[in-house]
Amino acid sequence: MQKKTPLDRHLILEMFYQPEQGFAQFLLKNYQFSFQQLPTVEEINSILNSVEKAYNSKRGMWTPCQDKFLNLLVLGTCLKTQESPVDLSSYQWEQISRMFRYHNWKGCRNRWLEECHQKVSWTPAEDQVLIQLQQLHPNKWCEIAIEMMKICKTPYIRQGKQCRDRWVNKLDPNIVNLPWTKEEELKLFREIEKRGKRWAEISLKVFKLRRTENTIKNRYYNLLKQEENKIKLGKVTKDEKNEILVKSIIQQLEQSVDCKYPLKNEETQDSQNQEYHLQIFDYNQLQKPLKLVCLVKRKIVKLNEI
Repeated sequence: MQKKTPLDRHLILEMFYQPEQGFAQFLLKNYQFSFQQLPTVEEINSILNSVEKAYNSKRGMWTPCQDKFLNLLVLGTCLKTQESPVDLSSYQWEQISRMFRYHNWKGCRNRWLEECHQKVSWTPAEDQVLIQLQQLHPNKWCEIAIEMMKICKTPYIRQGKQCRDRWVNKLDPNIVNLPWTKEEELKLFREIEKRGKRWAEISLKVFKLRRTENTIKNRYYNLLKQEENKIKLGKVTKDEKNEILVKSIIQQLEQSVDCKYPLKNEETQDSQNQEYHLQIFDYNQLQKPLKLVCLVKRKIVKLNEI
């Protein structure tokens, strides 16, 4: 756990000492700060008093008091460094997070960006940059998001989670887009019955990332919906209904897979064994061997050629 910085009022007040007014107005106008104008010394002290009183409360949860304090620190950091919030580095976000007891820099950055978050389609240029950055900084999604926004100069915000989801569900070269087989569906439902709806874990450990989290989740709910339309269930709870549907789907898939790959019964196996005549012999006693073969996993393998 990173070492936290004690609340230094002088340091925070210094951020707002004689700011460049033009740049300050630009920040307040173009970014989602909670301030209509630059806070006064009295307003800053009021926020800091609230933070000190609630310092030990609600671990891990963002409160209105913390949100206002975060806005204050981000605005002060931008004024001090003459940079916009989207251009702040991971180091600068870490310095901001040190003022919080329970939040790291990624949590602070994502929390501030939540208000600026927009659903914007990904461009080919962003995809290409994301692929390159993933190769340079594997799975460091927040760092990738910061760097990608600087390279692409997008007017909107990209969060680390967005970059991860784009890579995992669309750009990863290991992804398989072929239709689902019955065997895959059976494996999926057996794992859900065992692990629960842990899409990321199933994607990684069962399908080796060849089926994405979104694909797995969508396939599960599609088959569940189809089965629900077939079966008329009475008044049961949601958990009971899902359990009945999952068991029914597994049973049908098992029958389908067994029909596709039927197991040979003993009678059929015996009749096939009678087709082969096994004999122990000395190879050196054979005068003109033509062709030798052996059975390996029910396949005839040639040992020699003429």
